[in-house]
Amino acid sequence: MPNRQDGATTNSLSLGERVRVREHLLVFLLLLTGCRTLHENAIKTRLVQARFYGRELKKPLSEVDQFLTSRRQDAVKTWCELCVASAETIEGGKRKYCLSARGENACVVAEAVSPTSMKFEALEKPSSPMVARVLWWTFDPEGAQAADSTDQNELSRLAYEEEEDFTPRWTFLAGAKAGTVISYDPPTFTFGGQAGFRYWGSIFVIPGAAIEIENMLQAGRSMVQGHLQGRIELALWSDENTRFFNLPRLTFLMGGGPLVGFGRTPALGGRAVLGIHLDHLGSFITPFFFELGFQVLDVDEQTSSGLRIALGLGL
Repeated sequence: MPNRQDGATTNSLSLGERVRVREHLLVFLLLLTGCRTLHENAIKTRLVQARFYGRELKKPLSEVDQFLTSRRQDAVKTWCELCVASAETIEGGKRKYCLSARGENACVVAEAVSPTSMKFEALEKPSSPMVARVLWWTFDPEGAQAADSTDQNELSRLAYEEEEDFTPRWTFLAGAKAGTVISYDPPTFTFGGQAGFRYWGSIFVIPGAAIEIENMLQAGRSMVQGHLQGRIELALWSDENTRFFNLPRLTFLMGGGPLVGFGRTPALGGRAVLGIHLDHLGSFITPFFFELGFQVLDVDEQTSSGLRIALGLGL
């Protein structure tokens, strides 16, 4: 009977572990599906941009110029539907406009095709897809609506081709963080730093690794602890990331690994985390991250195990 009970306990633990693994895989797959949807939406936006520039619009250049110059503002607001920061005539009688639309900025050139039609060209590449979309909906809503009706099979095919042709890239991670462990044990507070690497193995999956060194304070004692973390982040690659050393804009993090407490006698434990990292937004660095996890550590007959919450500044 004791052996059967021990076996039943072992089997139940194994079953619980399998359930937790399946739950984690389900969360990962759901996030991965969300990244694929974001990728297809990004392709759709770029398709609209590619179809807009160079397209002949049935509007005289003088009418377009009058509309845009009427929306000129000396100091463009942070968010507006369509604002004009500057307008000037350049070589060949073309008009150059620097625009802001829904938080994105771009400069375009307007050129007359005939007395009753004109076209826009992007002055910089890559250019803002949002500016192209708003311009198209402003001056040719019927054409813009047709361009938005992209076949789902076409989007899936283009997304697959981009994912297959993606060139892997390396980048780094570094930062400082403070955290606390919440449990029935005396409260634990930690502060320290982390450094490591990220590898854009695909267009939205970023494996990596980091070393964390922290000072732990608990019940009047202080010690150093180290955490070696294997991690996977989900994000969507954008050419804008190259301006920030290939750092992703926003990532969802899953990671875990061994945790070592250096007390009178070194002790081995473990830590698992979920988190969100925001590295840059628009043209600004926004080095913020939040992590929620669970750790197990028993050092010098004192336990520091439980739910862990951490906030940090870093990339």
